This record gives sequence, structure tokens and C-alpha cells, in this order.
Amino acid sequence: MKNDFANKWEEISDIGHGAGRFRVFPDHLLDLFLSFSTTGEREFTLEFSASNISKIEMPVFENILVYLKSEDDTHGLTLRLTDHVLKDLFSIMCTDLAESSSRAKSSLLAFDVFIVRLSRWAELLRRRKSHGMSFEERLGLLGELCMVTWLMDRSGIDFAVILSGWRGPDGDSSDIGLNGVRIEVKAQLSTQSAALRVSSLSQLDGDDGRVFVALHRFSVAEEGLSLKSLIDRLEAKVVRSHSALLDFRRKLMFVGYDHDATYVEENFVLDELMVYRVGETFPRLTPNNVSDGISCVSYKIDCGAVKDFRISQEDLEGFIND
Repeated sequence: MKNDFANKWEEISDIGHGAGRFRVFPDHLLDLFLSFSTTGEREFTLEFSASNISKIEMPVFENILVYLKSEDDTHGLTLRLTDHVLKDLFSIMCTDLAESSSRAKSSLLAFDVFIVRLSRWAELLRRRKSHGMSFEERLGLLGELCMVTWLMDRSGIDFAVILSGWRGPDGDSSDIGLNGVRIEVKAQLSTQSAALRVSSLSQLDGDDGRVFVALHRFSVAEEGLSLKSLIDRLEAKVVRSHSALLDFRRKLMFVGYDHDATYVEENFVLDELMVYRVGETFPRLTPNNVSDGISCVSYKIDCGAVKDFRISQEDLEGFIND
């Protein structure tokens, strides 16, 4: 069966619980099933054998019931959606849980990944409900989506590949990675002094000349770019690939984006895109040039100090297409 949760749930929705349950990700190390409960709610079940499942603390959701059921040597972990309005989010979450745990080397590790990812989703949804995205986070997402859009227009690379290369939402050290090129995306208001804010030792690490920083400088405007307009444009490009569309929406959720929030239509103008190639003498902190014991850093680089490392957008395009 295809690993298409949303379509399968829709296909059996008229029958509901009577349709039985259907296996998904048949090559997975764990047994995964989708079904409907006796009361017509969507369910996603993981079955496996383990002896210490009772010691695991399950995350708590507001609109998703998580429960365990054991019979003989088989244990079942079921997620039941209690709010039908969230069916799209539930499909994205279940797909992500299955895909992320499918890369594990053993069933025990797969279960561990599943639980860790499930906890991340619980924290994400709590955060989303409590305070949403800050202005700085929204501006940062706008910069990353502008970069993804630029790559879509200029690189000639398939959008699904570009989307896969957008790694920031998944916690990668670089925001974007394509064809051996790493791009760290920055965003700030044009009223601020031009500077690159770096938040880790790994962001600008690498001496092969294929690490770049793209600084987007925005102004608030009555009309212009918005998160909604960029997302609508990008989704239109990938609408024919259901899996790529779900992955795009998953990444948006992972950064805390809420399509119902008032900020989605905040408008900005991109005043300038400044691109820098990180060379050997580029001022930066990396694991190789800090004292032992330093593992976490946050610092700012004045753009005036790295003007000699600035390149054109065409040059960046050339490196990506090389």
C-alpha cells in the first residue's frame, strides 16, 4: 500500500471502523496501521514487542489521545485524533513519525525515534498554542522562504530536491544544502546595522569554499511579500506531489508556523540580498579555533568587516549549478 495516510483515511471514511485497519510503510521495522475508532475518529497504531514499554512516559496532547495496549508479547501504541478539524495536521504528524523512525537500524531504535519525535510534536503543538512565533522568528522564516523561492527560480533544480535541501526546520546546522553547497540564511530589518548573527560553532564551519551566508534585509510595507504569499506560491509548485507537499507543511509546522495566525499577511519589501562566501580568512568561530570546553556560542559579524567576501547572486547561482 502507498504510504499516503490522508488519502487512505478519506477512502475508508464512509465505512469507518467497519473497514478494519490498513498497514502502512510495509517495509518498516515496526508494524504500523491506520484505522477508525468505533466512534469514527482517526487512529494510527504502532505494534511491536518490548519488555520495558510500561516505563515510557508518553507525551500529552490536547486533541490527540495517546494510549497503550498490551496483549501477550505484543504492545500497541495508538494515537487517536479527537478533533476532526485537525485531520490534515494529524496526517502530516503520522507521516513524519513513520518516515523518521523508518531510518533506524533496529526495531528498538525505531521505537525510540518514534517516541522522541512524538514528544517533539507534543512540545511543538503546545508552543504553537501558547505564544506562536516571535517577530524575529517570522522574519527568519520569511528569509528562508525567499531563499527557497530564489533557488526555485534560478537554480533549475527540481523543487522537491530544493525542498529536501531546506534543512533548517529539521535542526540541521545549515539552513539549506544543495549540490554540496551550504547556505546559512539570515534576515533583518533594513533599519538595523547590517550584521550576520551566528548562533553556533557549526554554522560557518568548513574550509572548502562552499559555505555561504545570504543576508535578507527587509522593510515593513503596506503591500509586498508575506509568509502567506510565499507559501501559497511554493505550494502551487509542489501540489502534484502529495508527499512533497506534506513534507513542506511539516517543516512549516516544525518552525511554529500557524496558517490561521494574523501575522501570515504581514507585508515586507526585500530591500537587499547580500551574499557572502565563507573563505579561509572569513572572521568566524568554529570548533577548530576556540578553546577547549567552549561548545555553545552566539556572536555578531559586522558586514563592513566582510565586504571583501561578498559575491553576486549570479556567482552563488554558478556554485549551486556547478
